Amino acid sequence: MKERVIGILTITTVIAVISLIYLTGDGLTGIEDRIEARQSVTVEEASIQSDFIYPWVIQLGAFQDIEDAKNLTKQFERKGYNAYVSAKDFSGKKIYRVRIRPSYEDEEVDPVIKRLERGESDFQVLGKGQQ
Repeated sequence: MKERVIGILTITTVIAVISLIYLTGDGLTGIEDRIEARQSVTVEEASIQSDFIYPWVIQLGAFQDIEDAKNLTKQFERKGYNAYVSAKDFSGKKIYRVRIRPSYEDEEVDPVIKRLERGESDFQVLGKGQQ
């Protein structure tokens, strides 16, 4: 008898959750959109970024292939870093730079550097004039 009650409660809960998702308008399309947004990497042009001067930026690598840059960015995003791709033209060739920027205005760079060093990552810290 106890198993039947648990089974009925489980089925009722699943139906309620699925109904709620569809009733709020998200449905399968909304869920797929959220998953795609989490898996995508935004590539920012360096000229746009120059409007934003951060107290520090850490460069993790530079690539000619955008897919290599996106893969490294995703890897560091999964580790909790505020990673992004910066695209810039150098002598007619597009270079995709993978970087970490502060997550909030007053974030200190030292804890980020220590964490990267523990992970044995290669990186370069860039100050305001080097970004």
